[in-house]
Amino acid sequence: MNLVIRRITIAVLAALIAGAVVAVPTLAKSGPQAVASKKAKKKCKKGKKGKKKKGCKTGGGSTSGSGLPGQATPDKPTNPAKFHVSSIDVAPNPILATHSATGQVTIDTAAPSSGQQVNLQSDSARATVPSYVVIAPGQKNGSFPVNTTAGGPATAYLTGSIGASNQTVQVNVVDTVDVSSVKLERQCFTPFGPFASNRVSLNVPAPADTQVGLTSTDSSALQVPAGVTVPNGSISAFFGVNALAASASVTVTATLGATQATDTASVSATDPATHAADLSVNPDTVVSGEGSTATVTLDCEAPPGGTTVTMAGDAGINVPASVLVPAGQLSFTFPFNTDANLADGQYDISAVVGADTPVHATLTIDSTLPT
Repeated sequence: MNLVIRRITIAVLAALIAGAVVAVPTLAKSGPQAVASKKAKKKCKKGKKGKKKKGCKTGGGSTSGSGLPGQATPDKPTNPAKFHVSSIDVAPNPILATHSATGQVTIDTAAPSSGQQVNLQSDSARATVPSYVVIAPGQKNGSFPVNTTAGGPATAYLTGSIGASNQTVQVNVVDTVDVSSVKLERQCFTPFGPFASNRVSLNVPAPADTQVGLTSTDSSALQVPAGVTVPNGSISAFFGVNALAASASVTVTATLGATQATDTASVSATDPATHAADLSVNPDTVVSGEGSTATVTLDCEAPPGGTTVTMAGDAGINVPASVLVPAGQLSFTFPFNTDANLADGQYDISAVVGADTPVHATLTIDSTLPT
């Protein structure tokens, strides 16, 4: 009897063991997938605080980035909508044909850690730019080359853009080097000098040492050299003049090729009496209670000790009673304010030296301006 029970027990255990072995394949994945699934489950076990371990992937499959072969796919691609082009500039401008200049594009927010691309475009083959510039991380500005080709004068428009945000700058390409201006050091000279801060300027940087001719309509009163050399790569040069005798008006002319520029000054035996020649206000329209700035300009440089200018303004326009234009200067700029609750309209400001005729400026009060 005991022997029979023992045999039955052994048979039952054998059957149970055989059944368990057969059932395993129906509960688990086979082959490499089963191994990968087990590893994934181990990888995604929760930590002590119930949080999944860093890098845990709950799905069985894998994901791939959309970057091109050999390129890293950024974790957080830059969203162009977050950045806007504030400005685009080129210097020098104009550009001499076949020469180069430097462009600079500015965005409104510092570039992210991956940098920020700004697309570039020119509407003319006479001035070419790269297709884009990348602004370095943490920066708002990026520089790029502007190259030009041979030919006559031309105009090109360069555009920098991020998505729908864009700015454009006009670039002028010229085919000759011209004199653009001559500026005398003083409006009113007194003997004798020399006065060395007179300046002649070109329209573009000199492609080589460039000689500019100089003449005076009255060399006995204001003597100038025969010419001045603008060095290679520079846009201007200084020259000296000698004031020799009184003259109400002397014109100095700078000549380069077919182009000329002029400036006129007077020569007096002693420091002339100064007069208020102009008065300007900037901004000239404000909301009541806001301030502005005024600039008074003389007809001749202020003598030693300066020139006192008497100021006046309509009620509510609070300009100082007087200002002093420093010795040797032609103008002086100063701030002023306005009373609150001034009625909209135009208000007068005046400036006068001694008993001369005053000069005037107008300030407009406009309550519709944004504050």
